[in-house]
Amino acid sequence: MANNDKEKKKKTKKKMKLKTKRKIKIAILILEGLILALFAGMMIFYIWYSGQSADAKSEFKKNMLTEFTQCSVGRSIISCSTKGLYEDKVMDKDFNKDNVVKNEGLKETDEKYLNIALFGIDARGTEFDNATHSDTIIVVNVNMKTKEVKMVSVYRDTMLEISDLNGNVMYGKANLGFFRGGAEGAINMLNTNLDLDITDYAVVNFSGLIKIIDALGGIDTTITEKEREYINGYMTETRKITGMDAPDLTTSGQVHLNGLQATAYCRIRYTTYYAPDGKEYSYDLGRTARQRFVLEQLFSKAKQAGASEIVNIANSIINYNTENERIVKTSLTFDEIMDLIPIVLEMNISGNTGFPFTLSAPTIDGQSYVVANGLEYNVGKLHEYLFEDEKYEATDTVKEISEYIKNYSGCDTQRLPEDLEKETEEDSTGQSNSEQNTEMSN
Repeated sequence: MANNDKEKKKKTKKKMKLKTKRKIKIAILILEGLILALFAGMMIFYIWYSGQSADAKSEFKKNMLTEFTQCSVGRSIISCSTKGLYEDKVMDKDFNKDNVVKNEGLKETDEKYLNIALFGIDARGTEFDNATHSDTIIVVNVNMKTKEVKMVSVYRDTMLEISDLNGNVMYGKANLGFFRGGAEGAINMLNTNLDLDITDYAVVNFSGLIKIIDALGGIDTTITEKEREYINGYMTETRKITGMDAPDLTTSGQVHLNGLQATAYCRIRYTTYYAPDGKEYSYDLGRTARQRFVLEQLFSKAKQAGASEIVNIANSIINYNTENERIVKTSLTFDEIMDLIPIVLEMNISGNTGFPFTLSAPTIDGQSYVVANGLEYNVGKLHEYLFEDEKYEATDTVKEISEYIKNYSGCDTQRLPEDLEKETEEDSTGQSNSEQNTEMSN
């Protein structure tokens, strides 16, 4: 009996080993099949992808990146590696939206539009909140339904009502808003004077702009010989401010600009800017037009960028920000940034302009200003431009500010809109009156 039991156990073990071997062979065959199928799929995809046009490849990469950043798994992966660093180094956790003036009665406050304020400063170190002027002020308007984007530069010397965070009011140049109240104060200035509903911002200094442009591979543009000279001149100071370096430009015409060169290009205001559409802009109108052109090129490159380029940009920003030096800061949360990625990939720049549309450039107390020839009128034109609201009526606050600026500056703001437009159209020099009257002080 004992021998029979042993024989049975041996046979049972033998059968189990055989079954195990069969299972292993089957598993190996299945694995080999999966590997072959995966390899074949990759080959088929490669052959298909290689035959696609550049536009089709770009569309495919865009869709893949959109799906990855918007699905829970993809966002979780990104969050694990990036969210903490972003919140520590880039996001402005001290920004208080409760301190922001909100024009909640405006119909533009619905979910169709998103307005974000972009500020450019030349401060170094940690001077992102105050004690510095925002010499670049751009309102980025996003139509969330059509994905159309419009940009409006507010000229830095524009006379506006400015309040600090304690409620003290004065009238001065727009770039003073950031100086007196940081980002909150600058946003309040825009919302109060222009009837806007901005609640978020991003601020970048020279170093940040250089890093972002370089991460996207630079920009291509056409420059005059005079612009080449000014770029090289501004690069000397920008090198000192940022500690970065790049070679001087040796040729004009069609050129490729790296980050430092493009940042110097954005600072030019003493020679005419010839826009791609043939328009000519002088002085501060030329400088702000150059800035919007560079932003357009960056937006376009961001749309074409793949996942690796996006990661490169994010790393450039996050890793360059330190406790002692920041290059960019924003009120947008990590999740809000993730939500905006599909918008960035789909967006279309449908227009850019400067504010105010009709203006004078008087000298007051020894300083040159930009004064809207009718702030109330110009705010109406702004809402028509941004929100296609042809019948917009300015708030009582804007009407009061408009009247005060007229009396304070001595500039006539009571001319009819059609008279102002006629002056611009009939100017015989080929430059609008507003373009001729904007030579600003440093």
